[in-house]
Amino acid sequence: MAAENDSIVGSPPGNNHVPRRPEIAFISGPIDTGLNEVYFHTHYVPRILKAIENGHNFVIGPIPSGVDADALDYLLAYPIVPSRITIFVTPAEENMFGPRFRALSVNLHVVESQMTQERDAAMTQASTYDILRARTLEEAKEFYGGMTRPGYVTNTERNWRRRRGIGEDSLISAEEINCSMGYPASEVLVSRPEGKKGVLGQLKQALKRHR
Repeated sequence: MAAENDSIVGSPPGNNHVPRRPEIAFISGPIDTGLNEVYFHTHYVPRILKAIENGHNFVIGPIPSGVDADALDYLLAYPIVPSRITIFVTPAEENMFGPRFRALSVNLHVVESQMTQERDAAMTQASTYDILRARTLEEAKEFYGGMTRPGYVTNTERNWRRRRGIGEDSLISAEEINCSMGYPASEVLVSRPEGKKGVLGQLKQALKRHR
């Protein structure tokens, strides 16, 4: 798993200290990031740069397009050493993409299940935090047009919910997810109720439980 590839970060030699492992970021997002990967460069690169500067390691999915592919290309081009990157795959994905990833010298972790949601769950477990952003409904309408599916919970949103133990039956908007990740608060819909039964109330309660 990714943790097996972590380097040790501690205080200078000669000091008594308890070695600690670096943080591990799980990068996830949409499978299409637009012309010239503008979505990735706008929303992800600043956070990835900060993680690199802090010595963090990374886990990424194997999708050959969108944020998975953009993140892998960016990290290798930065460059960081491939041993700081672990790609998680299902057995079927290993058959399709394994040789390419091994040629790049990144770590490859094959999960037992063929279910991509279980692969994503393994990445959440192997990491300490997320780098993600949910595409808002208005952005989706602009990007996908008539193919937009209002109310659909994307895999990116599932990753956010899983980290916090929030089920798919709780109504939480992309704007609220993005605000919790530190994106501009102006994106949050402030006209919704904030009581215990309101979406913002549910979000606050869930975040308190997982601090």
